[in-house]
Amino acid sequence: MYGIVICKKCERKRIADLSAETTACPYCSAVSHIDKMTILFTDADQSAVREVFENIDSSKYPEPRKKSTNDPDPLSTLVYEYEHTTGNAEKLIVLAEGLTKIKGTFTQDDIEELFPGEGKKMMKMMISGDIIIETEYERYKAV
Repeated sequence: MYGIVICKKCERKRIADLSAETTACPYCSAVSHIDKMTILFTDADQSAVREVFENIDSSKYPEPRKKSTNDPDPLSTLVYEYEHTTGNAEKLIVLAEGLTKIKGTFTQDDIEELFPGEGKKMMKMMISGDIIIETEYERYKAV
């Protein structure tokens, strides 16, 4: 089975073999799972799909919904990512990079807000592991 699909990354319409598990976009090289893609048209005959694709009137097909890039609660997302990362060093890297991305620089108090009673210990481990650097007095960012 073949179909006209929309790339999840660049949102361009293209033809894909729907019997495959994944497909790579010829425009942006993004690899997507077929079952997660928007499929606009299908047919068992590849030439029929190609003909429709070449004559496609994009007004007949729904445009893909834009994903919101605004996370309503980036700190809870960071805690979730931290908790679902394996290995202590990896967890601290996720935390440092996340706080740097969200706040620019962060303090021990920022860590205490997320993990009460753990801020001092976590800061020590991040400093000794060269995961963070001090940019100003008691303000840090990921290396």
